[in-house]
Amino acid sequence: MTRKVASLVRSLKGDQGGSIAVEFALVAPVLLFIFAGVIDIGSAAYARLSLDARLTAAAEYALFQPAPANQEAADALAENLVGLLRDGASDTAEVIVNNAASAQWDGATVTTASRPGDAGMCYCPTLAQGGLAWGAPVECGTTCATGESAGKFVEISATARLVTLFRGYAFIDGETVESRTVLRVQ
Repeated sequence: MTRKVASLVRSLKGDQGGSIAVEFALVAPVLLFIFAGVIDIGSAAYARLSLDARLTAAAEYALFQPAPANQEAADALAENLVGLLRDGASDTAEVIVNNAASAQWDGATVTTASRPGDAGMCYCPTLAQGGLAWGAPVECGTTCATGESAGKFVEISATARLVTLFRGYAFIDGETVESRTVLRVQ
């Protein structure tokens, strides 16, 4: 019996059959983890770029519209811009037109509201913590503290949901991507 075992061991010692399967079994989990990470990062980049493209389209639309001269024009512009973002399937979107009108999309409904500003006046907005500080309305053409002339502005922001494979790991922070732009329309 021991001769048979010794003979079997000698014959298997030189046999290379099955070694590729063992090597694949050792390397496959690492390759799958790397592949899943690439997919995660790629989907986050795609979500961010598509959100930026929708914001850019809305901003270009706003630039080709006349600057709002009154509250009705500001309301209409805000609603049209949110409509553009909504059609792009953003999860949330908000548009503020010259601190006079706002429109929001919460994923289900569009709500509009008047804001304390005056659509016919101009502003010298500044960046503040997490947002835009509109300041007091001034006559159009007035020189701002930054040296630029006052103007009419539109603030557009949107978020989109991000589905990740590795939730909670350091590949992607959070479950949403967000983008914001402020543009001068006059």
